[in-house]
Amino acid sequence: MGHVFLIKIFKYKIVKVEFYPFGGITEVDKPINSSINKELFISLGGIFFQLLFYIIIFLCFKKNGISFENYSLLSFYNKTIMIFNLLPMIPLDGSVFLHAFLEKLFPYQKSFQIYQLGSLCVLLLFVLYNIFFSIDNYFICIVLFIQLLLVQKRKKYYVHRFYLERFLYSFPYKKIQNQKNEDISVLKKETRHFFYEKTHYITEKEKIIEYFKKGRESEFLPKIKKPTDKKILR
Repeated sequence: MGHVFLIKIFKYKIVKVEFYPFGGITEVDKPINSSINKELFISLGGIFFQLLFYIIIFLCFKKNGISFENYSLLSFYNKTIMIFNLLPMIPLDGSVFLHAFLEKLFPYQKSFQIYQLGSLCVLLLFVLYNIFFSIDNYFICIVLFIQLLLVQKRKKYYVHRFYLERFLYSFPYKKIQNQKNEDISVLKKETRHFFYEKTHYITEKEKIIEYFKKGRESEFLPKIKKPTDKKILR
């Protein structure tokens, strides 16, 4: 519920929340160009609530509300889930935090590529670990692999949606960058770009128009059902 709490505070729209034996997933309708800092806070919402839960069970134990055995069991599961969700694997909280952090450093398209590659590498290590030490986690491995494939399948959609949002709406920005001989793959969140062409500068919106006029994969856009962002909940 930590994610839901912060999503409500930031006034984003929650489409639905689904619960599974291993946790839950919430679907959020929000712009890709939303605040990076808000993304960071939302990704850590589950961790904040798990820390709160740990404080509650600790106080219950100190007040003799629960036995030492129950306190130890609850603490162990709480710590295990918290550490697991910090792993940078799609769609866990760690991957969402990593993606938002990368967006501070790199253009959106590059940060998305690193986010996917990093998630794949960690997932492979996680699978190898489970093969040798904990084969009973095969179901979780399958779910994580499917989520990674879904993000890869929707990659073009996310990138094009990022560009179209920049063209259709005006988002707050923290700095301005002037580009020379670059394409729109350099567009970065919370940054307004100007591109130098021959003798003058043009805005990023004009550059985006040029991109889509060239027809590079533009036929891909109407074929995709709009997916919403998903985050793990506890």
